[in-house]
Amino acid sequence: MRLADAHIHLFRHGYRRVGLPSLFGDSELAAYEALRQVHGVELALAIGYEAEGIDPDNNAYIRKLSETRTWLRTLAFVVPSAQPSQDLIDRLFAEGHSGLAVYAIDRSQAQDLLLWPREAWQALEARRAVISLNARPEALSLLKPLFVAYDGVAFLISHLGLPGTIVIGTSSEAVQERLKPLLELASLTNVHVKLSGFYATSEPPHDYPHGGAHHAVRAITDSFGPERCLWASDFAPALEFVSFPQTIHWPGLDKYSDAERHAIFSGNLCRLLSDFCTTAPGRAE
Repeated sequence: MRLADAHIHLFRHGYRRVGLPSLFGDSELAAYEALRQVHGVELALAIGYEAEGIDPDNNAYIRKLSETRTWLRTLAFVVPSAQPSQDLIDRLFAEGHSGLAVYAIDRSQAQDLLLWPREAWQALEARRAVISLNARPEALSLLKPLFVAYDGVAFLISHLGLPGTIVIGTSSEAVQERLKPLLELASLTNVHVKLSGFYATSEPPHDYPHGGAHHAVRAITDSFGPERCLWASDFAPALEFVSFPQTIHWPGLDKYSDAERHAIFSGNLCRLLSDFCTTAPGRAE
């Protein structure tokens, strides 16, 4: 099965957590290139990130990479408090980005996002933009009016909606209550969920196969359907805790039919990035 990876990071000198060294350093791109060829990744979406001093010019870096790699699409990092203008949106798309990467983790950042000017959202709608959104449940609880108002934008909620640690044995009812702000978005056809970051539900994070995530994934896939869920590796942060194959072969997804698995692991992202879909046959390098 060919794969489309809905969430990766690529940094000039490699991903690193504050105070820790990078796993791959300057070889990070080469590492992902090798992994995608071994595992059949034909399309990947690079999520720009310029916070924490990791790579202050990450938007430009990932765009430069995509110029010579037909398998790579990029989303430009924009902070919620930026209140981007239509001119900024126009410029980012002119540079070749397919949309934005936004980290509205908490309620304060969600409120900042709600203050963005209508002209910016209209510019995003006009381009059928993709927005990758990292937001915890308490932030998502504020954002439904935004998703409703701009249904021409495809919102991709990262990492199961960031539910936090889910202790094995937590009841399905308790997990659904925690995810309620996310699950209440299921009726909105422009909202999608990335099945990624399972390690962040475990304590310790390397406790594969992350049994606490089972109820969360079941609730999400039952609510949104396989047609609005997307597999993502979360390279390279995930590889501190799990292997690349473990981001793909999670036993909780085995129940789906071949057609449903194709949608989750490839078809849905290709559909959202329609410029790739229309020319995809034979493109993957």
